[in-house]
Order: sequence, then structure tokens, then C-alpha cells
Amino acid sequence: MELGKNEEIIEKAVFDKQAIIKYYWFGLLFLCIPIITIPIVILVAIVYMIVLNRVVDNWECTLTTRALHVKKGVLNKLEKTVPLEKITDLQMKQGFIMRFFDLRNIAVETAGQSGPGSLISLLGIKDTERFRRDVLDQRDRMGERPSSGGGDETGSNSNTSSEDMAEIRDSLKRTNELLEELVRQGRA
Repeated sequence: MELGKNEEIIEKAVFDKQAIIKYYWFGLLFLCIPIITIPIVILVAIVYMIVLNRVVDNWECTLTTRALHVKKGVLNKLEKTVPLEKITDLQMKQGFIMRFFDLRNIAVETAGQSGPGSLISLLGIKDTERFRRDVLDQRDRMGERPSSGGGDETGSNSNTSSEDMAEIRDSLKRTNELLEELVRQGRA
């Protein structure tokens, strides 16, 4: 994971590997209900034994001062970076079976997100409520951070902002004057 300028790691999520693996194994039990699916369960169980540990080991979620970085995948690598100011909510879900294993799923929802579902889904983070709260608190701190003129690329001091607004106002006045002149010339 490559960090951006002025970006520091605040926290790395820790996944409850054992609970996640047990949760996936438990799902195979439901496939055994119809006797005809038992051969499929055996094949899936073999794949689980070979791949599941490696899959969970490759999950990473890092909270930085500016973004949430997520990495997943063994064969197909997925790497997503969500700027904190784009996060609208972190939805926490816990189904009946997940409750049995004390697992929760966090769904990251962002502004401008297209389509149903979440942008990122994270299963089995240890101390999920605290991690969710930390992400939302950091997002809120980003919104409260005062701008400084000292080389911060996100903004500048209030004088510059006032100067920009004055320049925009003057430009709009000039544009309005030119439009009025064009209208007068059109009538003559």
C-alpha cells in the first residue's frame, strides 16, 4: 500500500481469522441437507482446505489520516482506496449465524456511489464497533480541520479564500456588463 503525501497510518484492522473460517465451514452444513449436494460439499471442502487460510491472510484494511485502504484477493487482487470525505456511512450487519460466531460485516457507503450494495464489504474485523467509530471519527476530524496556507494541498487560509471570492465577483460583474452591452447593441 502506497501512502499519499501528508498521509499517516492511524490503524490497521485485525481480522478474526478463526471465526471467519468457522463461519464459512458452517455454511457448508446447509449444502448437506439435500443428499444430492454432498459431492459438491466435498469438492468445496477441499477447496476451502487449500485456499481459505490464504484468502483471509490476504485481507488488509488500513485507516490513514486521509483514506481507508482495502486489499483483498489471492488470484484476483482487489485494492481500493476510499477518501474519508467520500464516506457517507459504515453500515454494520450481523446476521443470525454471524452472531453465533461473533462476526460483523461493515459495508462502506460513499457519496456518488452508483447502484445498490456497498462499495467495500469487510467481514470479521475484531472489535468492529470501535473500528467503525474510529473511521467515522477520523472522517469527522477531516471535515473540522482548519485550512492552513503552509503548503497544504487541500486548501489555503481564509484571506486567499476571500480573495478568490472577490475575483469571482469581479469576473461575474464584467460578464454581466458585457451581456448588457450585447443586449443594447442588439436593440439598436
